[in-house]
Parts: sequence; structure tokens; C-alpha cells
Amino acid sequence: MRRPACLSAVLLLLLAVRADALTLLTEGKVGFFRYDAASGAGSAQLRVGADRALTVLEDPTVCPASATIQIASYPTAANLVIGGPAVELPCERWSRVPGGYLYRDPGGAAGGIRTVRYTAGGLSIDARTPGFAPVVGPVGYVEMWLTVGAQRYLVRLHNFVENGPDAVVSKRPSHDAAAGEAAFWDTLWGDANRGDEALELLGRAVAHDRRDGRAHFLIAMMHLYHYGQQVADPLHPSASGKSEVIAARSAFDHAVPLLWNVASGDSRVPGFAAAATYAKGVGLADAVMTERGIGELEYASTINTLFNSFDLFAVAPAVPAGDPLYTRVLELLDVTFPEVAKQCGTQGEICFNDGMAPHNLEGTFILFGDIYAKGGRTESARGYYASALSLGEKGGWDPQFVATARERLADVDQRVALYQDGDRSNDPPFVGSGGASSCAYCHRKSVP
Repeated sequence: MRRPACLSAVLLLLLAVRADALTLLTEGKVGFFRYDAASGAGSAQLRVGADRALTVLEDPTVCPASATIQIASYPTAANLVIGGPAVELPCERWSRVPGGYLYRDPGGAAGGIRTVRYTAGGLSIDARTPGFAPVVGPVGYVEMWLTVGAQRYLVRLHNFVENGPDAVVSKRPSHDAAAGEAAFWDTLWGDANRGDEALELLGRAVAHDRRDGRAHFLIAMMHLYHYGQQVADPLHPSASGKSEVIAARSAFDHAVPLLWNVASGDSRVPGFAAAATYAKGVGLADAVMTERGIGELEYASTINTLFNSFDLFAVAPAVPAGDPLYTRVLELLDVTFPEVAKQCGTQGEICFNDGMAPHNLEGTFILFGDIYAKGGRTESARGYYASALSLGEKGGWDPQFVATARERLADVDQRVALYQDGDRSNDPPFVGSGGASSCAYCHRKSVP
């Protein structure tokens, strides 16, 4: 008998949820990353402007506490987050300066970090070899994590004016683009409901710069988020739901060629776009577009074998449980998931809860449970619902989502029966479909 895939997933619970406050910095962000293959020398200079999140600062000079920093990238060739480990910036090397704090170490003993200027007026970092793990392009993104006290700051760079082996140079976002990205994440993280404001700001950003691929992408993703909130049954979306998915696909038409090509860029982007194509085709009862969406989902899985491996899950809410395509979805969990999970040991941001989805595991496990429930696999569904509940109760998951997992676990037999009775009109909606939550199951921040 084949081992249930859920057993592999439960083993992953050994990696825990982070408790630090997650704070995104977007204003005036820009990075310069150089690498010389002949000598192995490399450098990084990263700057952020007077971001709203820097108005109140933690004190890194208080000993024995220290700050930590990590610079990493997502190279196109690897489709994995790579870079040096998070390193401690000793408290004795921090000093007070006007408006904030300065870390200085000319020798770069901690990960090659020479200086960090952390002030209300902005953040700047200088890192160089030896000690620093250079960024080698082309990349999908470059990021910096800085933890000071209870704050865990993140800077992500996605738009590039240079993106090659020797140099990766990001494009400074407009004020509207930076503010729109902040509003986008405020919404997904549950800090504030700013979805409409995000669309307005990002719309102004792309009107000013049609080649702002990140802004186009976030517009598309916000429309998909709204679609998920409004549509419980993808076969019968509301008029507003149709409008949202049409708008999402239109924005992806601009975003994809700016952020991805076969030689460089972010290979995750085509997968998100494919999901929008499929949802649009299903919602509009357009068989040609639906098949195109399936083809795009298949393609996305071939260009990124970790992040995009399960993009075909997008068809699960719409495809009948007995359809051969649904059998393939189940095979992804039974066969592909245990194999792909072997890559997860160093990929806490992608596979676990260390990145921009603070409850990635919990939300994913409920989705896995729903997929198995629709497929008539009661015990596998029960195992995933139980895993989501256990991790969520321990990790500060939003109480309403904990309640969802508890209800799923209590009602799993009834849920399976409804999926299997041949009446698709009474099929329970999948997690995140039709309701205020949508993507929030994975992305909403922890609560005390």
C-alpha cells in the first residue's frame, strides 16, 4: 500500500512558525549587486528611503541582544532561495547617530557586512566579500531580512535595469508603486483592508511607467484576491467575480513579459497568470480558454519544479472528482509532493512559514485536505485537517481559521459524502473560495 502523502507533510511540522513581527519596507528601495566570476569578489549596496515602518525603531545597541541580517536571492537557474545564512550583528558595533543607529565593521566579520545605517530617514547596507555570499544573476528577486528586537524587516527587489551574472541592479519604484505595494501587503497580511487603495495606487504607478512589471503583477494578484473573496463556485461566478478575473488576466498580460522570459526573471509569475487564465475560461464557459489555462499550468510546472509543482491544484475546485484531470491532481499529492518535499530542507520561505506567508503550512494543509476530501480519500483528508489544526493552535493562526480547521476535522465524513453523492450543486467550497478570507489563510499574520 502506498504511504499516505500526509505522513510526509506531518514530518515537515518540525520546522516551526516565526514569532517576529513581519514588516515590509518599500519606499525608495534600490539595490546594486556586483560579482566578478574570475576572482569570486562580490558586493551589495542596498538602500531604502524614509519608509513609514521606520518611524519607530528598535534599539540594537542594547547588549547582550543583537540584530541579524541576511541577503538572499532567487536565481532563475535554481528556482531556490540562496545566499549566506542570517548573521548576528554584535551589539557592541552599533552606535547611536542622528535619527537612529549605525553598525560599522570595516573587516566585515559578520557575513561581510561593513555598515548598516538604520534610521528614521532610511536604511542602507554595504556588504562585500570576503564573508558575503555574492548575488549572481539572473534572478527572479533579491531580498534582505533585518531583524532588530521584535521587528523583522523585509526588502524585496523585483524590477531590474540590469539582471545578469556580473550585475543585478534594481529599479527604484515610484512613490505610488511603493505605496501600492505596501497597501497590497497590508491587505493580505490583515493589517488593514486597503485592497481598493492598492489598486488605485498601483494603477497610477503603471500609468506613469508601463514597464513597472511588479506593479502590474500586484494589480493582477489583487484582482485575483478579490475574485477569491467573491466566488465560491468557479463554474458560476458572479458578474463582479467575472470582472475581477478578467481584470486579473489583463494585468498579467502586461506583467508576465516584464518579469519572466526563458533566460531570466521570476519563473513563479507564469503560474499565477495561468491560474487566472483557467479561472477566466471556466467562469466564462470558454472551453478554448480553459484548455489554454490547463496548458499554461502544465508549462509553469516544468519551469519551476518546487514552487510551481502544484499549480495544477487550480483546477481542483472546478473539475469533477471522477475526471481524469482530478486523478492527476491527487497524484500530485500522492507521488509528486513527497519527492518535491525533499528540496525543502533549506527553503523555509517557500515550503514553511518563514517568508511572506506566515501560515503557509496551515493554509496549504487545509487545501490538501479539501483536495483529498473531494477525491473520496477520507483518512488522508482527516490527517491534513488535523495537521492544520495542530499547527495553527500552536502558531498564532487567526482564530477564525483555527475554527475552520476544527470544523473541517469534525465534519470530514459529511464533507466527503457531499463530494461523492453525484450532485455538484451541494459540493462544499474549497478553502479561500467565496468569503472575506481568500488568500489570507496563508498570508494573514499571527495573532498573540
